[in-house]
Amino acid sequence: MASERKHSLSIVLPVLGEVPLQPRIIFQELKLKEGPLWAQFFKYAFCGVLSMIVLLLVVQGFRVFAPEYMSDDLPIEVKQVNVRWVLFAAFIPSNLFAYFTNRFFVFTPGKHDPWRELMIFTLVSAISFCGGEVGKMWMINAGYPNLVAVGAFAVSSALVNFIARKFLVFAR
Repeated sequence: MASERKHSLSIVLPVLGEVPLQPRIIFQELKLKEGPLWAQFFKYAFCGVLSMIVLLLVVQGFRVFAPEYMSDDLPIEVKQVNVRWVLFAAFIPSNLFAYFTNRFFVFTPGKHDPWRELMIFTLVSAISFCGGEVGKMWMINAGYPNLVAVGAFAVSSALVNFIARKFLVFAR
């Protein structure tokens, strides 16, 4: 038996639950710190997009201020190593941005002190990133198009990070 809907105009999405379709109610639920799962995930995804922009700005900074390091004319082995280092350098400010936006706008701080929270947050991000990299490389080697592999990497990373952050990093 289906549960009764809370809103007169809404849709029900698997996992995320009932999502209102009235702008006033949408904004009310987005303002809540402990809002419904759909609102938390939406804010989390928005913070993730902003975090990705931070990462891309750092990468672009390398292209502008150290063009010899990011040159497409480098041998592939050198290019792979350089890109790995650039992504590592970009991960640091991007991860810090993600942590603070998640802490202030998405999740309620939990049982850990802020430093431990940041350490667990970073560990989860790094594990997710490395796992996603392995999966992405496997998909490319298996013949999937690059865009499909990158999309799978992004979606799996977002879901793993959301679940780990909600129930591990910011657990109460």
